[in-house]
Amino acid sequence: MRRPVVKSASRALEVLELFNEQRRPLRLQEIYELLDYPQSSATHLMKSMVHLGYVNYNRASRAYVPTCKVRGLGNWLSSAMYGQTRFHRLVDLLQRRTDETVALSMQNDLFIQYFIIKPPGHDFKMPPDEGNMRLLTDSTSGMALLSRMSAAQVDKICRHINYYEANGEDRVEVNEVLREWRWVKQVGYCYREHHPDPSTSSMAFPLEECLYGIPLALGVGGLADRLARNKMRITQIVRETIAEFHDGLDEGAAPRRERARLAWSGQDVEVGAIEAA
Repeated sequence: MRRPVVKSASRALEVLELFNEQRRPLRLQEIYELLDYPQSSATHLMKSMVHLGYVNYNRASRAYVPTCKVRGLGNWLSSAMYGQTRFHRLVDLLQRRTDETVALSMQNDLFIQYFIIKPPGHDFKMPPDEGNMRLLTDSTSGMALLSRMSAAQVDKICRHINYYEANGEDRVEVNEVLREWRWVKQVGYCYREHHPDPSTSSMAFPLEECLYGIPLALGVGGLADRLARNKMRITQIVRETIAEFHDGLDEGAAPRRERARLAWSGQDVEVGAIEAA
C-alpha cells in the first residue's frame, strides 16, 4: 500500500539531484525527458513540490527552480556533521603529505559514502564526488571498514548485497571477499591496484573514531604507477598521520604513536609491552 509514496519520494529526490546537476531553471518537458518519467507523473510530482514550497514555478517562463526551503533542509548538518573541523584538518594534512587524492568515507548500510575529498594540485584530477556511494565490497574504504567486523558479519553483508543490490555478474563471491578481508585484517589496510579504473589505484585504512556512531575510513588514491612507486612511503605517512590524529583525542598519545612506528617497521611487539614501557 505504501509503495507509491516511496516511489514518489524517490522521484522527488531525483528531481532535486537533477537541478543540482543542471544548475539552472528547468521546464517540465526537460525534467521528464532527462529523468525518463511519464509526463503525467512528472506533472503531478512538480505540482506537489510547488505546493510543499520546495520548488518555485514561474508561469511566464514555465520553468521550475528549487527554493531556499531545500537549502534549509540541511542547515543543521553544517555544524552537526560537516562542521567537524578536525576531520577536515586530517584530510588536508594527509593530502599535503602525500600529494595524492585523499578521501574520508563513512559506512552507509551496504555502501561507503564519500564524506570529505581533497584532490591534489597536479594533473591527476579524477576524484569521486563527495556524497557518491559504492558497495562496501567494491572499494578499498569498504574493505577497510569490513576489516573491523567479524567473519560472520562480513558474510551477512555479502549475502545482503547479493540479495538486494547485485544482479548477474555483479554478484559478490563471499569466499573471495573473506580471503581479502583476512589479509586486510592482518596488515591493517586495503590496497587495490588498477581499481576501480585501470589507470588508478587506492589504499584505505579504518579509523578508530566514529562520527555519531558511523564507522569511518581514510583513503589515498592516485595514478596506478605513481601509487605503486610510492606505496611504502605513503603507507608510512598514512599510519603516522592517523596516529597523530588519534593522539589529540585521548591521553594514549605516546603508546599509539609508538605502535604506529613499530607496525610500520615490521616489529611484532605486544601492545601491553609498549604501554608498560
